[in-house]
Amino acid sequence: MLIRNVNITPSGFPGMFAGSLATPRRGATEVTVIRQRQDPGTTLTLHYHKHEEVIVQLAGTITALVGDKRVEVAPGDTLIVPGQTLHQIENTGQVEAEWLLIGPAGMQFFLPNGQEVVTEWAQ
Repeated sequence: MLIRNVNITPSGFPGMFAGSLATPRRGATEVTVIRQRQDPGTTLTLHYHKHEEVIVQLAGTITALVGDKRVEVAPGDTLIVPGQTLHQIENTGQVEAEWLLIGPAGMQFFLPNGQEVVTEWAQ
């Protein structure tokens, strides 16, 4: 199966854009791969997933809060976020940041209070 020319559209979070590369809706049965972009100076909502998440940084620099640790992630870096770990991504650079988000098929997003946030681009 080949998926061409994925549109990256507003994700529902301020300054965030996402495009589904491989998700259950697109035919993937075991993995989710999403291309995300983030405007400079914006911060993604604190959240967690039930399973491990992998971020492969393509462009720009982000600062990730993973649990109680802050780490700078630059192009070419890979960040592994353990399941059930609160995390947040801030674009601390001067240019748009872009990365691949990789997780299990059917990846779910939860706010700190346990409320699930359903995103069309992860389906």
